[in-house]
Amino acid sequence: MYGIERLRLGELLVEAGYLTPEQLEEILEYQKTEEAGGARIGEIAIEKGYITEDDLLNALSQQLNIEVINLEDEIIDPNIPHLLPARLAQNNLLLPIKDLGDRIVIATCEPNNIRALDDARMVLGKEIELVLSRRADIERALDEYFGGAEAMQSLLEDISEDDMELVKDEADLTETTAEDLEDNKIVKYVNLIILEAIKNRASDVHLEPFENEFVIRQRIDGVLQKMPAPPKQLQSAVTSRIKVMADLNIAETRLPQDGRIKLRLAGKEIDLRVSTLPTVFGESVVLRLLDRSAALITLDQLGLQEDVRIKTEKVIDNPNGIVVVTGPTGSGKTSTLYAFVDKINNPELKLITVEDPVEYQVDSITQVQVREKVGLTFASALRSILRQDPDIVLIGEIRDVETAQIAIQASLTGHLVLTTLHTNDAAGTLTRLIDMGVEPFLLTSTILGICGQRLVRTICPMCKEIVTPEPEKLRILGGPDFDPVKATFYQGRGCEECAGTGFKGRTGIFELLLMSEEIQELVLKRSPANIIHQEARRLGMQTMAEDGWKKALAGITTVDEVLRVAPIDVPLQTKKS
Repeated sequence: MYGIERLRLGELLVEAGYLTPEQLEEILEYQKTEEAGGARIGEIAIEKGYITEDDLLNALSQQLNIEVINLEDEIIDPNIPHLLPARLAQNNLLLPIKDLGDRIVIATCEPNNIRALDDARMVLGKEIELVLSRRADIERALDEYFGGAEAMQSLLEDISEDDMELVKDEADLTETTAEDLEDNKIVKYVNLIILEAIKNRASDVHLEPFENEFVIRQRIDGVLQKMPAPPKQLQSAVTSRIKVMADLNIAETRLPQDGRIKLRLAGKEIDLRVSTLPTVFGESVVLRLLDRSAALITLDQLGLQEDVRIKTEKVIDNPNGIVVVTGPTGSGKTSTLYAFVDKINNPELKLITVEDPVEYQVDSITQVQVREKVGLTFASALRSILRQDPDIVLIGEIRDVETAQIAIQASLTGHLVLTTLHTNDAAGTLTRLIDMGVEPFLLTSTILGICGQRLVRTICPMCKEIVTPEPEKLRILGGPDFDPVKATFYQGRGCEECAGTGFKGRTGIFELLLMSEEIQELVLKRSPANIIHQEARRLGMQTMAEDGWKKALAGITTVDEVLRVAPIDVPLQTKKS
């Protein structure tokens, strides 16, 4: 919506009474001087104090028939600004704020910058709808969304084709790349990516090659968000630098590789797990960030409902048996295990862990890192651990039947075993272990309880506001008889504190399945997971969805967030808040 026939801005400012004819004449004369530096009429008028920025925006709105908005009132998806390259957006004060499908809404304070708008339209491949906003608000938003983009771009300016040759000529790779990359701008650029991810509390960084672009995204509070990315032609250089840091074979691009990077930042030890995967457009790289010195979460901080917390404490207080925490990757299982450890550990007990990787370092615990390359697997480590006279054994993950059988053997010989498994819900853990080859009678003899969990984002307290969710969503979680008039729901509008997402931090939603006589009977019959799940609910188990519903009613998270992560496989009953 630009390129419209319009009155000259100066004339419009005079007609609207913002400027006198004499002031306009003075501005036009000043505009011709070198001192003006090519400034526009509106900028000069504001600088001289003849008009305010709001006066200028109102005049431009009238001139171009464009709406004026207050950016502070807008909820902006943090991925939308990154539809434009950082340089184009920041140099021309263009802030994409909405994707309407056939067009992109862009906020600007310079609607007459036709060349920049043409460039933006070409990059977006869509039409543009302009809105006007204050310069300071746009600059602040661009700084917020693009973060270190300027610094990254300035580093990239000095990278030449010579730098890229280091990773293109495979014959020279192993001899020169590691040494040469230490001296060029790629090193600083990769460091900036990692530092930005650490600053933003990201759990993962994804570097993804596509046919015409190289995309970098970071996972913050469980959701991927775009980061400023270098040009496609620098993809190999960035990937090679990361492989050098992780001590991987940079000449090998046809097979997946795994490695680790250790960093020390402000006295904190940061570990990065590195995974590479060959794709049709180059190697995809994922960095998993682990803060070894991060404070452990206590049982009280997990977000368990009071009755579930009491039951959990009773379960983990047993001297022997198996307690399983289950959920998908990134659902906080390890944090929950260590919260259990924090609760039960004392100087009278010996606790040994076997993990891959060791995510938290705890002084009073013996921790073992799995090293499969040298033959130290979960199973082999566990056999040795049982000869170390432990009271409690923490197994990072049950990956195969051999590990499961050793865990069962440990529990039968008087040890408490804490472990994790990847299943959709608590009931699915029992059927998964049976499918692995574990006999049902061994499960009923050893399993004490299974904690299913997910992580939901918590509403940002700085921009929290009342919202009315869609009735259908309320019926899914609250049941057909739920009366929305009796409850108040919230969402985050999006602010500087939460980077425009409306969320800050995460909490858990849980279900705790206890091995009662009724559940044991179903396991011995090899009943399917859905039957076990329904029986557990009949016996009083609160599901993850129901726990999430309570947290939405309490204003901790949103209804949409619960529906996004919680498994909902059977109709829920109305829960009173």
